[in-house]
Amino acid sequence: MNIAQTILSQIRTIDPRATWAWGAKDFVNTGKGLQFRTGGLAKHKGLVHVKYNEAEDLYDIDYLKIKKGVPTVVHYQKGIFADNLVNVIDMVVQ
Repeated sequence: MNIAQTILSQIRTIDPRATWAWGAKDFVNTGKGLQFRTGGLAKHKGLVHVKYNEAEDLYDIDYLKIKKGVPTVVHYQKGIFADNLVNVIDMVVQ
């Protein structure tokens, strides 16, 4: 199992409906983590990039907006434990 699959599995184990609630789609394995697009009724409509920080054994999350084809980080969170992924992403996305 690669890092992206592990992250998605952890999110779905914590809350099987979380990705649905975020309107998550277009899941991409970035090599260092998982990236997906949020939409629908979500507050944050854009990209969410969950990256594994191997040195700390924690996750870092970037929230990006795309304007004129250029992604820009609008919010980021560092040092997130796996069991807090859903709650932390929920606070920004929903």
